[in-house]
This record gives sequence, structure tokens and C-alpha cells, in this order.
Amino acid sequence: MFSCRYAYSLKTQLNDKEKLGGKLSSDDKSTIESAVEEQIKWLESNPGAEVDELKEHKKQLEEIVNPIMTKFYSQGGSDGAPPPPSSHKHGDHSL
Repeated sequence: MFSCRYAYSLKTQLNDKEKLGGKLSSDDKSTIESAVEEQIKWLESNPGAEVDELKEHKKQLEEIVNPIMTKFYSQGGSDGAPPPPSSHKHGDHSL
């Protein structure tokens, strides 16, 4: 489900020292890591969760992650790397 992919994608990006994991401040990285781990634990202990529950938990994670990522990318920290996946798909015309 989408909230699983989002949480695991963030975890992978944080563990990549050449990309996001090596560029965030230690405080920001710790904040995101804690939120991601909490989300993954919830997902693993609630495999039969309803779609609405999954959406709510993804929203909670995004409320923590998005302000940090917005600050990171506005400071030019991306070096061309795309931002992590989000549920906001306005204008997304992927091929």
C-alpha cells in the first residue's frame, strides 16, 4: 500500500549517505528517522488496516517530513535529486 512505500522509501533515502541521508542536519535526520520507524512499526503491527487508517498515518508522517524536506530543498540541498514521493500529485503527468 502507498503508506508502506512512502515510509520505506524515506528510510532508504535516509540510509543513503551519498544522497539525502548525508545532507540533512543530524536533528532533521533524527526527526524523520523517528517518525518513519514509528510509522513502520504501526504498519507491521496493523497489516489489516483499512485504507482510511493508512491514509491518516501517511498524512501524519507527511506532516513531520514535508516541512523538513521543504526547508532542505529551498536551501538548494537536493543537488538535482527529486524530493521523496508524496500523496500530492498536482500536475503529475508521469509517463
